[in-house]
Amino acid sequence: MVGMGAADANRRNFLALGRLSGHFLDRLRGMETLRIFGRGEAETENIRLASQDFRQRTMEVLRLAFLSSGVLEFFTSLSIALVAVYFGFSYLGALDFGHYGTAVTLSAGFLALILAPEFFQPLRDLGTFYHAKAQAVGAADSLKTFLETPLAHPERGEVTLNANEPVTIEARDFSILSPEGKVLAGPLNFTLPAGQRVVLVGTSGSGKSSLINALSGFMAYTGSLRINKTELRDLDPNAWRKQLSWVGQNPQLPAPTLRENVLLARPDAREDELQSVLDRAWVSEFLPLLPHGVDTVVGDQSAGLSVGQAQRVAVARALLNPCQLMLLDEPAASLDAHSEQRVMAALNAGLAAANHPDGHSSAGRHCRLGPDLGHGKRSYC
Repeated sequence: MVGMGAADANRRNFLALGRLSGHFLDRLRGMETLRIFGRGEAETENIRLASQDFRQRTMEVLRLAFLSSGVLEFFTSLSIALVAVYFGFSYLGALDFGHYGTAVTLSAGFLALILAPEFFQPLRDLGTFYHAKAQAVGAADSLKTFLETPLAHPERGEVTLNANEPVTIEARDFSILSPEGKVLAGPLNFTLPAGQRVVLVGTSGSGKSSLINALSGFMAYTGSLRINKTELRDLDPNAWRKQLSWVGQNPQLPAPTLRENVLLARPDAREDELQSVLDRAWVSEFLPLLPHGVDTVVGDQSAGLSVGQAQRVAVARALLNPCQLMLLDEPAASLDAHSEQRVMAALNAGLAAANHPDGHSSAGRHCRLGPDLGHGKRSYC
């Protein structure tokens, strides 16, 4: 009974720990914003209250764990005491059973009393192991929902496109679906010839980012989306993504150093190729300010770089990959004027070189996403 109560308390404790960890990490990442708006002391108090709640839950778990161990310890000690009482009364002649006609000697009783605690040691260990098992069950329950959630993977094919062939995209009655099957955008109808620059225009929530994710093969869809006359769902997703470069709003730099983050696109790139993309993305402009240049450790969440600098590193990584399709999801969002100018200049130069090696870029085409007020449907692109 006590052990079952400890297991339930452990489950509640791990839920509280998860909430506290998420709460603390969220405040830690938004520390500058909290400081700007004068919410530092208020959030410190909130963290103190959350920590106090977690402390109380932890003490509840320990109380039940000690109670569980105490119950087992009580029965163990009682059993050893009964052995000692048996030998004591046997020596006094009050008990005359259990020795099969042979008198109980002092040495035999002494040896039995020495070995009795070891005999009951597994029972003591049971309390410790049961408590550890209860902690493991509590941790496992916190992951069970996540692990048992069915993943809505887009359909995977095995067709591989020619990596040197320019990419043409054609969509017919194309609708993007959420993992739950809800239509996020569409139906869309468009044709994007190879070597063309296309700008997606639309209000927030109209499906611009969803379209980019669908083109990357990360979202399910209905209708038809053909890449070089081959349905996207029939393509090998890994081979298809090798032909893509992507730059988003929030640059992700998971590798330890700046060099390694750029080389994620092509680990076998030569040093002169690396230096070329660093120059084209204006990363070289701030390298002298870093303690170890291109080998500087960027830190967790790019803590060692500003947002603009991290975005330039992401652009350099995209330019290093010889792609047939470059996807840009508002790469200049949240940047200051200087960083925005540098990032867009690098991307424009990269697109111009990819489309027309002579340096003359093609005119951009605009596609508008959003509700068609006349028909209540998504407008065509």
